Parts: sequence; C-alpha cells; structure tokens
Amino acid sequence: MKLRKRWIFFIPALVLAFFAGACASKPFLKVQYQLPSPSSTLDGKQVSVTVSDMRIKEALVTETARKSLRDFKGTFSLVVLRDDGSGNLRGAYDLVSLFSEVFQQRLKNEGIQATTGADSSLPELKIEITEFQIDFVNRKWIVAMNYRASLIDNGILLSKESVGGQAERLKVMGKKGAEKILSELLTDVVNKLNLVGLFQQARL
Repeated sequence: MKLRKRWIFFIPALVLAFFAGACASKPFLKVQYQLPSPSSTLDGKQVSVTVSDMRIKEALVTETARKSLRDFKGTFSLVVLRDDGSGNLRGAYDLVSLFSEVFQQRLKNEGIQATTGADSSLPELKIEITEFQIDFVNRKWIVAMNYRASLIDNGILLSKESVGGQAERLKVMGKKGAEKILSELLTDVVNKLNLVGLFQQARL
C-alpha cells in the first residue's frame, strides 16, 4: 500500500518535470537550412570563403523581440536539410560562422571546392552581412536579412551581387514561429545567390 502511495505522488511530479523541461527557454535558436537540388555546373571550381559582419545595427533582436527571446544569447543551432528531406545537425554557431557554414554547404552542393579564410592562391568569395534582425510587432515575427557577395581574385573585384529579403509570421506559441521564419528566410536568401552568374561574370 505504501508503494502505491509513493507512485501516486511520484508520477505527477515526473509529468510536471517533463513539461517544465519542454517549456524551458533555450539560449539558442534552431535554424534549418534547406539545400537546393544538387548541380554539377560548377564542378571543379575552387574558392576561399570569407564572411564579415558589416551590419550598422549590431543587435540581432529588437527590444520588443527580446522580451519573447529573453534567453537568446546570439547562438544558432544549425540543421542542414538535403534535397531528399534528410538532414543532420551541424552544430552551434554565432552569426558569422552560421553564414560561413551555410555557404560552404551551398557551394559544396554546387560542386565547388570551398575552403574557409583568405587564401591568396584561390579566388575569394567574400560575403558581407549588411543586415540581420529579428523583430516582433503586432504579434508578428519579422525577420530581415541582407548581404553582399563578391568574387575577388588577386585583390581585384571580378563580380558582385546583393541579396536580401524580409518575411513575417504570426506568433502562435513560444519562439517556434521565429525559428520557422528564420529558417525559411535564410534558405531563401542563400539559395537566391546566382553562383553561376557570379562565376560567368568573373570569367573564372
């Protein structure tokens, strides 16, 4: 009888602990990047990839968004999804390393061999982040992203393209809406970059 009473008290406590853990806010945002269909058009091309933060507004989230993302510390957990829907967890990144990893995945998907950091023996794909901000207005998540992509060889600018976008989603519960719209917009702006056009214009 005593054992049964102990279970009566233990089970509700276990359930409460589970939901408390499930609802606990995490100091990172989960991001899913969806690769486009693989291409072999640029097979064999080689570049070094550098990413720099050139944003005027340094805060990743506005004051209104911070109230809902109070434990967010500027870290992103990245999952890369392949064309067939499968995917894997790549790790945790700050903003610059997030863009660096995502672009490396995109380049690899296009058949391009990419290294990180400046390498004088290779053309440089330079990514400059000019805007990245998460806002919350009228019960809507609003995310804006912009960047410049340049192909440089021996210090000479060969081609460039600016890409950006903005999206919004109604907040339903927690920060899942922010993660969803962030994933969709990141996928859109990264995949929108015309790599073939950049290389053709640069004659590389």
